[in-house]
Amino acid sequence: QIESLKVVQEENTADAQKLGLTKIKELTKRSAAELKPLQSMLESSRAANRASVSEQQRLEKKIDADSKTISKLQKTIKEQAEQIESLKVDQEENTADAQKLGLAKKKELTKRS
Repeated sequence: QIESLKVVQEENTADAQKLGLTKIKELTKRSAAELKPLQSMLESSRAANRASVSEQQRLEKKIDADSKTISKLQKTIKEQAEQIESLKVDQEENTADAQKLGLAKKKELTKRS
């Protein structure tokens, strides 16, 4: 009987091991199946992140270029304002000269008359 029980126990142990391996295989398959969508989501997230970083770099370059353009325009505007001021002074001087010339002409004409 003891011998028979030992054999049954060994068979039961072997059956339990087989059952355990089957369970492990089943859980591994299930885990792999659940892991696939997560890996896919991770890849999508990484791709979106790379695109976002790329877009951010593009925008930073554009902002940089726009800043340089604005600086150049500000410099041009300042130079033009200075030129306008200079032209106003020239115009005032020319007006004064023309008035003097006009008075001198009137005096000359008056003397002749």
